[in-house]
Amino acid sequence: MVKKDAGVKIPVLDKDNYFHWKVKMHLHLMSMDERYVDCIEKGPHVPMNFSSRVGLPDDAPDVEIPKPVSEWTIEDVAEIHKDKRTMNILFNGLEQEMFDNVINCTTSKEVWDIVRTLCEGTEQVRENKMQLLIQQHEHFHFKAGETLNDTFSRFQKLLNGLKLYGRIYQTNDSNLKFLRALPKEWKPMTVSLRNTQEYKDYTLERLYGTLKTYELEMEEDEEIEKVQKKGGSIALIASVNQLEDDNEEATKATTSRASRRSDVSKGKGKMTEEEEPEPEPANLDDLERLMNTLLFFQGNSLSSNSRETHKQGHQ
Repeated sequence: MVKKDAGVKIPVLDKDNYFHWKVKMHLHLMSMDERYVDCIEKGPHVPMNFSSRVGLPDDAPDVEIPKPVSEWTIEDVAEIHKDKRTMNILFNGLEQEMFDNVINCTTSKEVWDIVRTLCEGTEQVRENKMQLLIQQHEHFHFKAGETLNDTFSRFQKLLNGLKLYGRIYQTNDSNLKFLRALPKEWKPMTVSLRNTQEYKDYTLERLYGTLKTYELEMEEDEEIEKVQKKGGSIALIASVNQLEDDNEEATKATTSRASRRSDVSKGKGKMTEEEEPEPEPANLDDLERLMNTLLFFQGNSLSSNSRETHKQGHQ
């Protein structure tokens, strides 16, 4: 059953993903009322009165004391009720097993702190976990077999984990750490960014986008180099690829029109005589001729290289 609060789905705790729930619940409470967040962090509202200054020096600070219940105003009651409202939201965000651990709590802060301790451990455990994440950050590096996206996702997850423990790094420090973590084939790009200091003005996401563009260019250069080593014509390869794409698009168009005819036959529409003629798929004979031409050029290239080698042997 989906639990909702004012029409908004309440995030339900999965103990294995406490950090995700913590962020979602914090934002959910904030969206309802900022005082709800104060309730889980500082405790419930306590109506206060200033004590009498009779007998106190003029420079003595004001002293607040709790109001008697009989002096509570309507506003005081409304503020106190917000803690109960927050508790209700938290209770509905817990599964039965976790709820049994907080069923006797009297404030939302007490509920929040117990759930945190059960999922994160004591303050000492949290400190140890944070130190472990800090070490991972200091020694972060590219792993063999990873793509740029893999490395970026792992680094982003590490930064988010540190942030949840209260350890936040400056954006330019994170950018520099990520650049230094990349392998040597990225050196021309990373050195350029570091020398021009451009990375300092980037968000981490923008830096990733810049590096991704460079990665695509490297892959394209590698593909061209492979074609040239095989003695093929880049122009012919491009023509063949374009013809294949055209053929695929024409096939999709034909399938789409056939589907519309089926709808018409079921009474969902009417075909008209003015309907545009179907585009013919790309001629497969043209594709075959292009492939044969490519093989011909490759054969001539290999034959030419062989004759050249033969001449040099006679000389």
